[in-house]
Amino acid sequence: MSKNTATPPIPKKVIAVRQDLIPRLLQKAGELKQNPNQLVNLLTEGGLDAMDAEGVYDSPIVQLHRSLNGKTVLATKAVMTLCSVILPEIHRMDPHEKRFLFDLLNKHDGPLTSGMLKGYRRLSARMNAQRLEHEKQVARIRAGAELPLG
Repeated sequence: MSKNTATPPIPKKVIAVRQDLIPRLLQKAGELKQNPNQLVNLLTEGGLDAMDAEGVYDSPIVQLHRSLNGKTVLATKAVMTLCSVILPEIHRMDPHEKRFLFDLLNKHDGPLTSGMLKGYRRLSARMNAQRLEHEKQVARIRAGAELPLG
């Protein structure tokens, strides 16, 4: 005679979301094309997984949202610490330059060597310099000054 090994049903509970969070939740659900209830479940699951994980854990739904909105994913303290072994100046970098660097790293595929990381660092510095030059040109245009041709 075998025993029934089925687990007992979990009693239903109603869990409420704070009223002030609902507009933000609905906005994010729309951006991610998710049902708001499903988004709550994904966010909760990511938070619980992060609590249970050993070391650093990045929630998949948060990674998806950040990548869809052009935000860098690699912004964790652990990544900063690892990068600082090769690029000690990373903690003093301009925030825009750091974002360019992390965007390049996010798009990198395959093994990452120290030479590649240093190359990405140089490229991010050039990208930031271009950004600063564009901002100066926009400021000149707004001030009524003409741009030099060529």
